Amino acid sequence: MYRRLLVPLDGSRLAESVLPVAERLGQICQATVILLHVLERGAPTTVHGQRHLCAREEADAYLQTSAERLRVQGISVETHTHEVPEGDVSRSIATHVRETEADLIVLCTHGSGGMRDLLFGNIAQQVLKRGTVPVLLVRAQPDGTSHAFMPRRVLVPLDGTAAAEAAIAPARDLARLLGAAVHLVMVVATPGTMRGEQQLLGQVMPATARAALDLEETEACDYLDETAGRFRSAGVSVTTEVRRGDTTSALADEAAEPGVGLIVVATHGRAGVQAIWTGSVTARL
Repeated sequence: MYRRLLVPLDGSRLAESVLPVAERLGQICQATVILLHVLERGAPTTVHGQRHLCAREEADAYLQTSAERLRVQGISVETHTHEVPEGDVSRSIATHVRETEADLIVLCTHGSGGMRDLLFGNIAQQVLKRGTVPVLLVRAQPDGTSHAFMPRRVLVPLDGTAAAEAAIAPARDLARLLGAAVHLVMVVATPGTMRGEQQLLGQVMPATARAALDLEETEACDYLDETAGRFRSAGVSVTTEVRRGDTTSALADEAAEPGVGLIVVATHGRAGVQAIWTGSVTARL
């Protein structure tokens, strides 16, 4: 499946939240893990409360220490320090995907980072926007702790479009490799959460809007049942559910359910204000 995993690290304990995920995927895929550090131009003296790596020698030493954590588990590891100070870290990561022939990026996301992230998107969002290979985002723990990557359920949000179905194949393969079940979810609006033309219809013809949403729910159930067959034929356990309400809120609630350890979703790669203006579900989620 995945043979070369690119894992960018910035030297902080928060970023190291990705290592258990890289370790597990490296084992089950028999993949090579490539640890990358990009020296940043004009970087602050600290990153997430720890000293920023500003020289190639210390970055190389840091990557070698991190690599040993993986090598003792029998994982093939390569390391690379991008020594020319870079002003755009996400662009450098995207470039190294091509140079290293990586087929998956495993990247830590620190969540909201203030106005700059709002305007331009954080590094994780920018990598999604620039990338041409799948990106697995790991949400950093505030205290820097890492947990074993042992998801029991893989959540796959769908909306009935071909674009969203891009998530089906990787979700199926990952679930099979991880020994996890898949849960397919589709969200149908309520009269109070309709947007755009639907919202206008709801205001002008509320009874018609409610009937249309009920029909949409029935069609969503049929669609998910049909899609579930693609997982069952591959020997993957699968369940389906149609939820009602705001898409992002409903998916966030679903992700909080016990056992959900991985979300596989297609994205258009929007970041920052662009993602907010277009209502990007993935960015908001």
